[in-house]
Amino acid sequence: MAQRTHFEGARRKEREGGEGKTKNVLWISRHRMTERQMADLRRIMGGPVRLTVWPDTVEDVADLAPAVREADAVCAVLPIKPLAELLRLAGNRPILLSVSGRRPTGLLDENGDPKFHFVHLRWMQVVKLDLELRTL
Repeated sequence: MAQRTHFEGARRKEREGGEGKTKNVLWISRHRMTERQMADLRRIMGGPVRLTVWPDTVEDVADLAPAVREADAVCAVLPIKPLAELLRLAGNRPILLSVSGRRPTGLLDENGDPKFHFVHLRWMQVVKLDLELRTL
């Protein structure tokens, strides 16, 4: 419930025209956040965002603990197992995923196949993730 209240408060401040304090957001990805992602992130966070980037491969989610503690929210590009571990580690901090769409560029690659450009569509919050794995 705290996660939902956080975003409702941010959206209310945005509607009222006031910006909240700068939010610290941890970005876990090998890729740079696009301006479109950042603009949408500012919208959902209700104002200015200070981005801390974790560009390295995540070998152990526990290594992220200090950076997660400093963050108001975490945006992550991770496989499902580390994502589930991150959700537990983050406590009441929102975990956000960027949803992208593919747009044709009109160009072809070296094999003659169409090239696509990925465009940010929206952020989604991971609310619940139950994961049970079995080695086969």
